[in-house]
Order: sequence, then C-alpha cells, then structure tokens
Amino acid sequence: MINSGEGFRLPDQRNFELATQRTLELNRSRFLATQDFNKICQNSGAVFQPPFIQLEYFGFKVKVNTRNAAVTSPDTDLSLREEALILHYLLKADGTPVLHEQISFKELPEGANYQPVFYNRVLKGLIALYTADRARLTLSALSLGGEKTDQADMSFLFQALPRLPLWLVFWQGDDEFPPEGNIIFDRSISHYLDTEAITEICQNLGHRLNQKTP
Repeated sequence: MINSGEGFRLPDQRNFELATQRTLELNRSRFLATQDFNKICQNSGAVFQPPFIQLEYFGFKVKVNTRNAAVTSPDTDLSLREEALILHYLLKADGTPVLHEQISFKELPEGANYQPVFYNRVLKGLIALYTADRARLTLSALSLGGEKTDQADMSFLFQALPRLPLWLVFWQGDDEFPPEGNIIFDRSISHYLDTEAITEICQNLGHRLNQKTP
C-alpha cells in the first residue's frame, strides 16, 4: 500500500533524534518495498528518471534514489525529518488534483484537536518574524520560492511539494488587536500528508524562513 497514510509518526520521546531516525528507516523500508515507482510519480507529480525520483521541495531540487531510498538535494541540506517527510509524501500521494478550495488547519482531520500544538509549534514563531521585520521576512519568503499574493495584509504562496501549495498570510493588527498569522491549505492536502505531517512541513517552512532572515 502506497497510500496508507502511515509512516510519519514522531513519537514523544526524550531521544527525539532516535525517534526521527526510526521514522526515516520505516519510510525507507516502505518505499523500497514499492513495486511501481512510475505510479508513485504519477500520483505525486514527481518525475521518474531511473534510478531517481525527482521533485522540488520549496523550490529546491530533490532526488530520491529508488535503490536505497536516499533523499538528497544539490541545492540545500535536508534534515532527517525533511527526508522522512518527503518519503511520506511520495508514499501517501494518491493523485488527487489540487481542488482550488482553501481551508484552515482546523478543517483538517483532527485539526481542531491539533490546533493548540500547531499554533505553538508553527504560527507563534511566524507571527514573531512578521512583527520583527516585514521587509526581511519578505526577502526570506521570496528566496524560498514564495510568491506575493493579495490575501490579508501580507501573504505568500509557496509550492512546498509538487501538489502541495501553502499560503502564508498575516494581518498587521491595530491598537485593539495584535498581529495575526496563519497558514492556509488546499482542500486536497490530506491526500498527500496526514495532519501531523502537515504540522511538520509548516514547521520546516518556519525554520527555513528563520535561517534566511538575518
């Protein structure tokens, strides 16, 4: 099964690196057990050039070796968590087209239950970046392939993975209300990542924006 949705669970353990490594090894094993890499590419929007599956991750070129499940990029260093996430995307993708219907995190499966975690792990830091220096945040977003859109007071569209658009939106606030921020998804996203992995890819976006913001 390449669309079971399993394989991206980072257990709440003190040794988080070990938990991440276990998740990566699980996804590698499932990937290598796949019999039809052409089907994976068809479902995910990736390109199969044997022995590699090629795709882009936030504008960075990525190769997945079908012989050993190694995930590499000539453009950037990928963390173990990002490697696991990319494999999870390839395994879960079922070919559903982008629906062009925007939804919030709360509308995802179990999203309402995850919302406090999503805010603390993702949105809180992004709002802090926006509040600190919008000009630098803009440069950082553009360097990750973000495109300006006309939503809210500031917003960017990112192509996180071939069939995974993300909208990063901010409201500047006023004397009565503080600045706010959110990440918006296409309704098709749950056909490509589970809710925990969606939290993870948004957190990865925040980390990369922080790295590129002086």
